[in-house]
Amino acid sequence: MEHIGISVIVPIYNTKPYLKECVDSILKQEVEVPFEVLLVDDGGQQAFAHIFDECRALGAEFAAKDKRVRVFHQENQGLSAARNTGIDAARGRYYAFVDSDDVVCPGYLHTLYAACEKNDAYMALCSVEDVQENGKSCDPASYTRPNAEGVFCGKDLLNEFYTPNGTVYTVAWNKLYRAEVWKLLHYPEGRLHEDDFVAHRLFWRCDKVVCVDKVLYHYRLRGGSICRTNTKPEAFDAVDGLADRYRFYVENGADRAVIDAAYAACWRRYLFLCAKVRQNPTPQLVKAISKEQFLMQGLISYLPNCRQMKMTEKLSAARWAMMSAESLCPIKK
Repeated sequence: MEHIGISVIVPIYNTKPYLKECVDSILKQEVEVPFEVLLVDDGGQQAFAHIFDECRALGAEFAAKDKRVRVFHQENQGLSAARNTGIDAARGRYYAFVDSDDVVCPGYLHTLYAACEKNDAYMALCSVEDVQENGKSCDPASYTRPNAEGVFCGKDLLNEFYTPNGTVYTVAWNKLYRAEVWKLLHYPEGRLHEDDFVAHRLFWRCDKVVCVDKVLYHYRLRGGSICRTNTKPEAFDAVDGLADRYRFYVENGADRAVIDAAYAACWRRYLFLCAKVRQNPTPQLVKAISKEQFLMQGLISYLPNCRQMKMTEKLSAARWAMMSAESLCPIKK
């Protein structure tokens, strides 16, 4: 069996107009080790239509055209489950994740692979350009870059999660990971904002992370994407993920500054979502706040000690944790 250096995992669901460009950008990569592309069709039958005459059966033909491609079909279970299917099937020494509506630039795999190998690192990450739905650059161009270039201990980058460029560190898809970093680690299935549950664990495990200030990934801004749709009850999954991150830091003895940053980020996301619900409350959203209040009440004991929250934030946090959601978000009749 051929040695596989890199496994590129591409979850697919309802991205028919963009899939061919995405996969082509991966297959055109020139890197010094063999790589495979794992296409995980998460119940999105039409995802393959743009390439092979709107017929799911031709997914097998897609793989037949390039031996590096393997296709997996499963009933719709969400992004986390699709990524987990790829992780379980991957054979590479390194893993990469690419969203099926995005495009990787020439040199994406080569640059990140060389950075890991040169520095014996467990992760490498790159800069990202946001592009319009048609794939063209924004006007003005929009870039997200690591706050510093170089080799770092993963634990020393945890506070970067909360900076304006934090997405460079927390998302799955602008990185190359050593496979062993994922040992016994998967994405939480059935939850949105899955990266919030996982990113801190990955960085915690990495003695060395290489930050490369080169734009190697194009992130497509789409009106219908998960992160750009109206508030739904599932949006509170992000609060759960940030709460998990805070508890993880406490349980593993992280620095006080990291703990405080994680705690403040959790409350701020919760308060932000509560404010959005209050603008247009529905029974489902008010119920979601009520459910989330049980979680926030369990965190409230640390509220007086957090150094990264203003007193006004702490008072608002206490109010939105302890008062009934129905009284805070009255539904107009």
